[in-house]
Amino acid sequence: MRPILFRIPLDGSLNLGPLGQVPVFGFGLLLGVWLAVGLFFWFRTRRSDSGLPATGDLVTYGVFGLAILFAPKVTSSIPVFGYGMMMCLGFVFATMLASHRATRAGFPLETIWDLTFLFLVGGVGGARLYYLIQHGDRVFSKCQAASDYLTAAIWLPDGGLVFFGGLIANAIVFWWFCRSRKLDGWKLGDLIVPSVFLGMAFGRFGCFLYGCCFGDRCDLPWAVEFPEVSMVFKSQMDRGFLAADATVSLPIHPTQLYSVIDGVLLCWLTLAYYPIRARDGSVITLALLTYPITRFFIERLRGDEMGMFGSALTSAQWISLTMLAGGIALAVLRAPLLKRSASAA
Repeated sequence: MRPILFRIPLDGSLNLGPLGQVPVFGFGLLLGVWLAVGLFFWFRTRRSDSGLPATGDLVTYGVFGLAILFAPKVTSSIPVFGYGMMMCLGFVFATMLASHRATRAGFPLETIWDLTFLFLVGGVGGARLYYLIQHGDRVFSKCQAASDYLTAAIWLPDGGLVFFGGLIANAIVFWWFCRSRKLDGWKLGDLIVPSVFLGMAFGRFGCFLYGCCFGDRCDLPWAVEFPEVSMVFKSQMDRGFLAADATVSLPIHPTQLYSVIDGVLLCWLTLAYYPIRARDGSVITLALLTYPITRFFIERLRGDEMGMFGSALTSAQWISLTMLAGGIALAVLRAPLLKRSASAA
């Protein structure tokens, strides 16, 4: 468990003699990142046919600028959270994979980058909204003023993102994006499915660093223990599983790492299936048939969620069953009507 990977000090500088002190940490680092991102967007715009920056480029560049403006208000250092870092790496590598494959499939590179930005906003927003609906009583328990509710709703350092919430939100975003740009959603969906699983793998490793989405007790050789500050320890202490003088949690399943392996394997499976798919949309169907099954059984090893609707099934298991039913329906009813993939033919 490592919720904070490292901290960026704001008082570091490099002595260049006659040129004076040059900041190399904090503000200086953010300024360098901001300039690097600006150069990247400028280069990508020069290579595009329109010659105009995409909306996602402008908004993302503006966000980096705001980060620089607010960074000096931090007096000591800027923490780099493990979960947030893994989320960023997941989006970067997933986008790189999708953009590399998009050019070979005939999609403009800007399509993938714009879609990635929308996925970032929609995914985080949907994942947070789902968590607030599910655990709103706990999140808003100490809120009194309206500003307290707003702060609690958007405060992410304490965790509170649900993968299925982001997945549902981004399914709506994807449908709107393809409709507004008149794109073949089945073809584009097949292309980005492996990237979704790759991003999920990075995100689940972030869960392991943060200590959320933890498993139930077990005695297996690869069982893990978490320290006193972890959610696992607090949960087991509240349930009376630990002695008063305990310093670590009971050994539990590393379900986060199970999900990392699951994401990598599903990414590989959908990548391998893509060239031999029979029709556009077949990779989406495969994902809807495989991921719910693996998620359902991993969920059985989790220890952080209780059953719903008077059953032992968690909310994620109910959604998995619904997704699996949708995958079966798509395979049976929709597949014969899908346009045959030109590359597969």
